[in-house]
Amino acid sequence: MSHDLSIITPFHFQQSGRGNLDAARKRLEAYLQSLSIKPSLDILISTNLKQCLSDNVSARLINDVQSFPVYSPGVARDNAIQYSTARALFFMDADLLCSPELVDQLPERGQRFGQSGTSAFEMYPCLYLTKEETERFDGDFQGCLESFLRGENHRVEGIALASSCLLLNREWFLQLGGFDKQFVGHGGEDLELIDRLCQHYPIGPRPDDYGLNIKAQHPGDYQGFRRYFSYYALPHLFAGRFLVHQWHPRPLTHPYHKRRASNDQLLEQMLASPRPLKGPVHPCNDLNGELPDFREWMIRLQEEAGYPVSDYPGLLHWQEGIRPKRPLWRKLRKLYLNPRAFFRDMFKPASR
Repeated sequence: MSHDLSIITPFHFQQSGRGNLDAARKRLEAYLQSLSIKPSLDILISTNLKQCLSDNVSARLINDVQSFPVYSPGVARDNAIQYSTARALFFMDADLLCSPELVDQLPERGQRFGQSGTSAFEMYPCLYLTKEETERFDGDFQGCLESFLRGENHRVEGIALASSCLLLNREWFLQLGGFDKQFVGHGGEDLELIDRLCQHYPIGPRPDDYGLNIKAQHPGDYQGFRRYFSYYALPHLFAGRFLVHQWHPRPLTHPYHKRRASNDQLLEQMLASPRPLKGPVHPCNDLNGELPDFREWMIRLQEEAGYPVSDYPGLLHWQEGIRPKRPLWRKLRKLYLNPRAFFRDMFKPASR
């Protein structure tokens, strides 16, 4: 059966501190339920558990065979794409839930990318639910968004404007060469792909600090490529086109997560030495080719959407009186993954 859009999802399970299989399957079931309002969607799940899932999963299951000692989500996505004949692809991980507005609009928006050779793409933001909100989440996407925008942290612990949730043309993805197989384990492969997509579909000139790989709790403090990528993503947030991430353990002792530091280093090297272009450059005209000051632009979009910053400061800082959740394990994790950022943040004042 031919489809206009395929949703590509990796699902790999390896028992090693990331929770049990029942919890992973529960997240997968919730993921599928969030997509069920569009039963005609072509969902391809690349997995090492095909036999285990085949009885009760309403999706096409692809047997994910990898030659790497550590799992590669990029290779898993590439494996699934081999079975897609759709004109457009949407990347979505199995621990994510898709808002009804985005699910409803995906097929129509995917048609925009059905034109052969188009280098345009869309990138959708993701809210990270707390462990408690994940356990009780009942589909209240708007409530979680508004809670985060108010600067609260009991329902949502953070946001990623630049995410791996990408909608793009399949032929163009294949022309680009797919995901870079140098990335194995957690992180980097999605950001490197977005960098290549942006090279061919620039929303504006790249700033001097583009190569900085610095994370921030609040988008108002973004720097480098994350700030640049956010110009593509932020308008979708206020239009209701976003996803939420279901909390799960991420132990550093797991081989998958231990690769994060080396993947960050590889990403920084690749950003510093861009590859030759794979095709023509077609500028994104959403901002008329010029990048406005990011914080000012973000505030303007937010207030035009009906969220005055005086009442909804969450994209800039926590609400007055809210204590940031910084348990010891998270500090140690940051020290392990990025010592430079750990010591820099020790002396950085809180964002306002």
